Amino acid sequence: MASTPLPTLPSHDSAAARTTCALNACPAGTRVTVVDIECSGDEACRLRALGFCEGTSVNVIDARDAMLLEVRGTRLALGSALTAGITVQPVNARA
Repeated sequence: MASTPLPTLPSHDSAAARTTCALNACPAGTRVTVVDIECSGDEACRLRALGFCEGTSVNVIDARDAMLLEVRGTRLALGSALTAGITVQPVNARA
């Protein structure tokens, strides 16, 4: 019995399409999309309640000791320990 191959979707297999980093590695002026949030349940719940969730676009306004971010028209300041657990994808790296 011969097997029929399943149809596949076109692959966008470029390195830029997979580029992600921790939010705390992004310099001021960067626009990113949140990919994943890895922090305590309480912190993740609070961030999501503020509109900071997977798929959200974020502007990095300042990136010194704490990061100043613009999220959905609101500015948030997050510490470096928290931003280290947030994975983002720079907007210009998307395919």
